[in-house]
Amino acid sequence: MPRIRLTVSEARRIVQLATPLALIQLAQVAISTTDLLMLGWVGAEALAAAALGLAVFNLLRTIGFGLIVGTSNLVAEASGEEVALSHLLGALSIAVVAGLISAALMMIGGSGLRWLGQDAGVVELAREYLLFLAPGIIPLFCFYAYRGVVVGRRQANVLLAITLATILVNALLDYGLLFGAFGLPKLGVPGVAAASTLAYLSQFAAIAWITHRRLSFSRLMSIGELVAAIRRLLAIGIPTAGSYASEAGFTALVTLMVGAWGAAALAAQAAVNQVVYVVFMLSVGLSHATSVGVSEAFAAGDSERARRVGRMGLLLGISVASIFSLAFLLLPAPILALFSLSPAGAEGSTYLAASALLSVAALAQLPDFAQNIGIGALRGVGRAASGFWITLASYWLIGAPAAWIIGFQLAPGATGVWLGMALGFAAAASGLFWAFHRATTDMAATGSVSEQRA
Repeated sequence: MPRIRLTVSEARRIVQLATPLALIQLAQVAISTTDLLMLGWVGAEALAAAALGLAVFNLLRTIGFGLIVGTSNLVAEASGEEVALSHLLGALSIAVVAGLISAALMMIGGSGLRWLGQDAGVVELAREYLLFLAPGIIPLFCFYAYRGVVVGRRQANVLLAITLATILVNALLDYGLLFGAFGLPKLGVPGVAAASTLAYLSQFAAIAWITHRRLSFSRLMSIGELVAAIRRLLAIGIPTAGSYASEAGFTALVTLMVGAWGAAALAAQAAVNQVVYVVFMLSVGLSHATSVGVSEAFAAGDSERARRVGRMGLLLGISVASIFSLAFLLLPAPILALFSLSPAGAEGSTYLAASALLSVAALAQLPDFAQNIGIGALRGVGRAASGFWITLASYWLIGAPAAWIIGFQLAPGATGVWLGMALGFAAAASGLFWAFHRATTDMAATGSVSEQRA
């Protein structure tokens, strides 16, 4: 009974932190989801252009988030009432540099998409979309820095009101700038990207103001303290960003592979991938909550609790993913109708392709949830570098070749490409949790030796 109570207690703690985090992530993704829903009213070409643009943006966003995500671990491990100002300033320093580099890449990289076998008209729209979205990635990364501080102090609920308000602001700006409503200029597809940039700026300003009102920060004693904080953040962030980038790059490659089958397949990819991405945000919340819980146990030297938290995070993730997998299988028509896709409409071929992809997505998101939670669990025990190498091998040595072999040789088409992607996720999930088990076993053995010597 005591063991069951401990397990239930850990599950409750994970859910309590993961729920607001997942809602915040959903609100973040709601911005791009709103963009796609409104672009669906314009047509398949606009939807396909957004798919290309968001493939680039999400790759860079994921890398930036990975670089900064260790902020919550450092804050969670630290004791005392005040938050170390060096942790926040270090995260903001990384955010600004990474944001400037990412914005530059978005501004100059859009034109290069035409060399990757994509439709010329779609590429031009994607280039304009990226130009207007690029400035927004800087305040978005700064938002992530403050987010890490708030999450590390288990006060994530304060972020929810900000992100919900951001959705409303973005939706109004989307409609206004897309169609020239509310006295705003009619910018078309680029206007949707401009709306997102303004939304990201407003949410950063809001979280900065609220955080400094609610939390106390210690004084920065020296530049050396700041440099040390940046080094610690990068020691966690670089391999974590590598893991995230590996997955984001892998999914971007999948998008390009699907694009080789035409604009209808790419539009279907845009719709289904966004649905999957929305659901995936629940795994981000669970991963982050699991990582914080494992970090707390790791700092206390409690290997048994660390293992229990990791396993419970995995169980919760698989349970949530299974529910949505059933929804994908049972309700494809209502889901795709959100993107103005129907079998009888003008985009009938896009609907058929998207319906088939939803079936594969129901399978793929189970290991996708598991591998993301595994990355968080490994980060919690200080093994982020191991997670990077495991995901790198899984995505690029197993997933990418499988996507090409299945998608272009064995079962030609977008669904074959996605089946190969699912194999990459499954390999990553298996490897990450094997490494987590090894890490907690080593942790227990080290603790036993220390106790014997004492």
